[in-house]
Amino acid sequence: MNVIKKTKTKKFVTSPYFRNNQVKTFSKTSEFNDCPKKDSNSVLCFPDKRLKFPFFDIPCIELAKALLGKILVRVLPNGIVLKGLIVETESYLGNEDKASISFGGKITEKSKPMYMNPGTTFVYLTYGMYSLINISSQGDGAAVLLRALDPLEGMEQMITNRNEFQPNKNKPKKENKDIPHHQLCNGPAKLCISLNITKDQCNKQDLSKWSEMWIEEGNTIPEEQIVKSRRIGIDSAGPEWANKLLRFYIFNNKSVSKRDKVQEAILCG
Repeated sequence: MNVIKKTKTKKFVTSPYFRNNQVKTFSKTSEFNDCPKKDSNSVLCFPDKRLKFPFFDIPCIELAKALLGKILVRVLPNGIVLKGLIVETESYLGNEDKASISFGGKITEKSKPMYMNPGTTFVYLTYGMYSLINISSQGDGAAVLLRALDPLEGMEQMITNRNEFQPNKNKPKKENKDIPHHQLCNGPAKLCISLNITKDQCNKQDLSKWSEMWIEEGNTIPEEQIVKSRRIGIDSAGPEWANKLLRFYIFNNKSVSKRDKVQEAILCG
């Protein structure tokens, strides 16, 4: 298990998915610019492959697909580093999107991160106990939900985090399980539990600057390897938006939360 040291940078983890394609850059400003800034006294050395603001400053659907194949890095308070390849995302388009928290242009304390600079984290609770993490993009109220990771580093700690998570304090703690690696982060809540991503710690953070979590360059997944499917659990938004193909995942990856065999067949021709 690796731990960040104050005098060294982490070695880049390799994966068979990685390629050397360049990422296109864009620029944008935002009226909401109150993301926490990096401590100027921090002695952590960030990896060269950390993605900067221009990567996130693109339209929501483009960002959802561009994030596939990139690496989410989480540094725990004890210095342990956790990494996972992003293999599944969903787009929430903001004002027009009836499935989005920001539908109708509503700006509340909860939805405010969706209107902040692209690359800002939006972490909220579902069912009052499970955290979900989103990343803001271009477009008012638009953000990308991270649905699944393929674990790369720190799997022992991820298993510990999953086993120690107890949403209902009134129930006896369940027996620890040896969770298969591909099931550690194959869902948005599992992902957050495994990487200890919580609203209190991780909401409204700038991923281009924050010292405790960031996205690293990995590879660019070609369109012919991206499955486009319906988003999960949004039927209440009505058929028009429930049926839009705004979920994206890497074809044939075991860590995807739910396969869509119909869309996979279409993809394969």
